Amino acid sequence: MPFYKIDTEQKTLEELKPSNFSDIPWDERKDLQPLFRNNIESIDSDLLIIAEEFGNWEDSKRRIDLLGLDVDGNLVVIELKRVKDAGHSELQAIRYAAMVSTMDFEDVVNAHEEFITKLGKDANDARSKIRDFLGLEDDEEALISNKPRIILVAPSFSQEITTTVLWLNEQNVDISCIQLKLYDINNEKFLNIEQIIPLPSAQDYQVKIREKTNKAVREASNQQRREKSIKILIDYGKLQDGMKIYLRQSPKPGLNINDIDEKAKYATFQATQKNFKWDFDGQNYSLSTLCRKICEHHNVPVGKGAFPGPDYWAIEDQEKSLSDYAKELIKDFNTEIA
Repeated sequence: MPFYKIDTEQKTLEELKPSNFSDIPWDERKDLQPLFRNNIESIDSDLLIIAEEFGNWEDSKRRIDLLGLDVDGNLVVIELKRVKDAGHSELQAIRYAAMVSTMDFEDVVNAHEEFITKLGKDANDARSKIRDFLGLEDDEEALISNKPRIILVAPSFSQEITTTVLWLNEQNVDISCIQLKLYDINNEKFLNIEQIIPLPSAQDYQVKIREKTNKAVREASNQQRREKSIKILIDYGKLQDGMKIYLRQSPKPGLNINDIDEKAKYATFQATQKNFKWDFDGQNYSLSTLCRKICEHHNVPVGKGAFPGPDYWAIEDQEKSLSDYAKELIKDFNTEIA
C-alpha cells in the first residue's frame, strides 16, 4: 500500500517512495535477524522464537534464519531476505521445513536451551517457558506437529515465488509472504510490514480450519514418530522377538517410578504382533497404552493425548530410551554414508 504525506493546507497527498534496502549497509544476519528476533510480534503475535541460525544437521552451511513455535504446536520456519524478489527463499524454506518436521518436544526444548545459552541467559526454565507458551496443564503431554509453517520476509517477491506460494497454500502447505518497505524520513527510518499472501481474509479462514484439525495432526505426528522408533529398532535387528524391556522413567510427573509395581515395569516384545506383553497382566499392548495402563493402575490422571511410549522404555541392560536408541542408529547410518 502506498504511504503518503498529507499537506493539510493544500489538501494534497504526496506519495513517499520507499528506500532501497541495498542502499543501506544492512546485513540479513547482523541487522534483520536480531530486529525480528527481538520483535517477532511485528510478524506474528502468536510466535515464540525457539532458535536463531538453526542448523541441527550435517551440512552446517544450511541454517534457518529464525525458527519459531506457534501456540498450536507448529514449528515455524522464518526466512529473511533483504534483496528484491527474495531469491529462491521459498525452495530454501521448504527444505528447512522438511528437515525440522521430525522434531519432537524434546528436540524443541534442546534447541531453545542452546539458543538462550548463546544469548547469555539462563536456560534452566526453557522447558517450562515453552509449556506455558503452549498453555499446557502440568500433566498434559506436549505434542509438536510434523507440518511446520513457513514465513518468507523480504522487500518484494518475484511472480515466480508468489505463484508458487499461492499454489502451495492450495495444497494445504501453510506458507505466507511478508513484504517490507523501508522509509527514510527526516533521517529516521520507518518500516512498513505487510502480509501480502495469504490476504488477511483468506488467512482467517485458514486459521479456523487449522484450529479444527491441528489436534488430530499433532497426535498423528506423534503416533508416526513412536511407530518409527520401534520400526527402526526392528529393521536394525536391535529389537527382536522375546526381548525384555523395562520402564526407565515414569510416564507422568505425579507418579514416582519407585512407587510403580515391580511387575508393571517390565514387558516382552512380541515380533508377530509388533507389540509388548506386559508382565503385570500377561496382555499385549503398545508402549503408549502400557504407559496409560500404569498410570490408571496407580490412580494417576492421564490427561489428553497419547504417550510417547518409546521415550519411557528401554531394552533390558541399556540406559538409553528406545527413541534415543533409534535416533542414534539413524545418526550413525547417516554419518557412514556421508
